[in-house]
Amino acid sequence: MKGRVTLLTLLLLLASSVTAYGAVGLLSQTTTCSHCGTLGAVHGSGVLRQSGTGVTYGTIGQGTIAILDRSNDGVVAYSVAGWAHHWTKNGWAYFSGKGLSYLVKTSWTVRINGSWGISTTTRAHGWGYIKGTGKWSLNGAGGINTGNWPSWPTAGRSFTLSS
Repeated sequence: MKGRVTLLTLLLLLASSVTAYGAVGLLSQTTTCSHCGTLGAVHGSGVLRQSGTGVTYGTIGQGTIAILDRSNDGVVAYSVAGWAHHWTKNGWAYFSGKGLSYLVKTSWTVRINGSWGISTTTRAHGWGYIKGTGKWSLNGAGGINTGNWPSWPTAGRSFTLSS
């Protein structure tokens, strides 16, 4: 029940007027990571891949999310809602559909391919890759106003999540 309440709270936060990056303040209180970086991405379409230790959550208007739980602790540390199709392959859990929302904790790799509506908030230590259209902020670049964030790189860019 507690996990459902937490996920519901996070989804309501994303659906509210709070920007994806602004929600990182909440994450800083719920994760302990002295070397973590932050990533915020909104209104995206394209590819977003992240691998790290920490937490990431968000929404996908339409697309597919693949999650690999790398914690090896026997506990499923992710939740995905709104999917129309779900399958597993080689340790990966895949979810596709419209109106997806997700929360992933501990150590993970997440791959998102979306035709529209990719929004994410991450506080983790790791790396990633972003390619497409939308706005994004790495480690607070552009401030809290998503209108000041740079555009997603159309040619693609790798990044590091660390402080």
